[in-house]
Amino acid sequence: MDDKQMINHINVIVSDLKRSTDFYESVLTVLGYRKKLVSEQTVSFSDGLSSDPGGDLWLSVGKPVSGHFAFQADTHKEVHDFFERGINYGGKSNGAPGYRVHYHPQYYAAYLLDPDGYNIEAVCHK
Repeated sequence: MDDKQMINHINVIVSDLKRSTDFYESVLTVLGYRKKLVSEQTVSFSDGLSSDPGGDLWLSVGKPVSGHFAFQADTHKEVHDFFERGINYGGKSNGAPGYRVHYHPQYYAAYLLDPDGYNIEAVCHK
């Protein structure tokens, strides 16, 4: 089995780069992500696993579109921390931490709406 990651990076279009950077930096820190590159138009984050030197999540200024994406959490505590930090940094609850057994019995996740209304998730499959 190949350990190659399927996604190299994702670019999320945001309306306010500073507000979104503060929000994502807060929620992603608990999942092992760090800010990587910063410019007037773009900020990137990395967990060190992507081959992209800029990281695997990019925020760019523009007109937001709808979307959903999930971040891998290693523990239920990380899911809780992601959710709490998101609420504290202006995110809105879109599903408190808990099991989503309709996906599978160990699917433990929390959902937030980020400052631009994107549905983001932290999920632990353990």
